[in-house]
Amino acid sequence: QITNGTLDVKKLMKTWVLHKGFPLVTISRKGKIISLHQEKFSYRVEPDNWTSDASYLWDIPLTYTTNRCNFTRCINAYLLDQKSGM
Repeated sequence: QITNGTLDVKKLMKTWVLHKGFPLVTISRKGKIISLHQEKFSYRVEPDNWTSDASYLWDIPLTYTTNRCNFTRCINAYLLDQKSGM
């Protein structure tokens, strides 16, 4: 009901429940262009124990505001469901 059918909550939750670990989202800005990138978070990975989790992608719902909005008046939403996005 909350998403008004605009978001597949079942698909989104599968990425959070079935993957080990957590995503790390990096946000960068060049002028007016905002870039997003996700990867699996790793802390103190030993080279012998490291395995590539490049296929891990989470569906990450993000909200943001711009200088034309404030938190109560204008909230924008974006679903990061790929490795990188804008």
